[in-house]
Amino acid sequence: MDLRQKSVSARIYRGLLDAAEREGLDRSKVAHDIGIDEADIAAADARVPGDKHVAMLQLAESCLMRGAPEGDVFDGLLYFPELAGVLCNRPTLRDALRNYVTYRDLIGNVDWLVMQEHGDEVAFEYVTEGEGRNASSALGNFALIAGVAKLYDVRLRVRDAGVTDARLGAIAALSGTLGVRVQLDQARNRMVLQSSALDRAFEVYNAPLAKIHMHAAHGILQRIREQGRFSPTVERCLRDVLREHADAIEPKSLQTIVCERLSLTRWTLQRKLAAECKTFSEVLMQTRIDEARMLLAHTPMSISEISERVGFASTTAFTRFFTRACGAPPARYRGRCRV
Repeated sequence: MDLRQKSVSARIYRGLLDAAEREGLDRSKVAHDIGIDEADIAAADARVPGDKHVAMLQLAESCLMRGAPEGDVFDGLLYFPELAGVLCNRPTLRDALRNYVTYRDLIGNVDWLVMQEHGDEVAFEYVTEGEGRNASSALGNFALIAGVAKLYDVRLRVRDAGVTDARLGAIAALSGTLGVRVQLDQARNRMVLQSSALDRAFEVYNAPLAKIHMHAAHGILQRIREQGRFSPTVERCLRDVLREHADAIEPKSLQTIVCERLSLTRWTLQRKLAAECKTFSEVLMQTRIDEARMLLAHTPMSISEISERVGFASTTAFTRFFTRACGAPPARYRGRCRV
């Protein structure tokens, strides 16, 4: 999946700016330096595109990873109560660890986390996306995983931990939270946990509360995965193109423009859409319908202007298309919307 289709929760950046203030830094200046407008990340469900996140994270790591992190390893979950619910209240340790992998998208899905189980050991491999990244994201995830695991088994041992960085530098403080020496310059970011209590019943597990937690987390996860589909990216691109060109554009020309803007070949565009059981023509038709509905309902534009906006050579062709798709001519549809 392209980085532009991936995302992280904007709550990460609210936490980052809170940390900046605690370190005595100017919150507004840090936000400006890493390209964040706080108004854009205020909503609880706000997400930051993956490509922008990678760029901002490199700046953030250099700005803020200066010393030992303040507070408890669980402080990061204060921004993600839905994730905390499916990690800290499960029947067993094994179930909690599996949930970390399943629901980690609530934080972000830019990077990859792979879990392997063997006997009394559970190994995690963290794969970063984007150039020039250090191991702070890997170590941060490892520290949180180990912290959650120790809620279930205080005797749990971090048997092995390694990162791809040649030196820890500013991220040395994160490695200390694991309680084990982190091996440097490894082929991969990897941590191995060892516990004899992977399937032991968690003594404070609350089943009714767990049902509520799972419902909340699953709902958010589904919305995130829906946003990560490729076809909405094509739809957004098409809307932008249609709004920039007031004259009719041939569908073939539109496809060429979309490919150029998304940096894709036509074959790749078609393959990605086919994976979602869609074609470019279908996405274009739906985009035209949605855009026309919006313009009819919420703008004073004439039907001929709307016809041009959504790429039709004539008002007659647009009226025929819209009537077939929506069950009413454009003028009647507009009248219904304004009753």
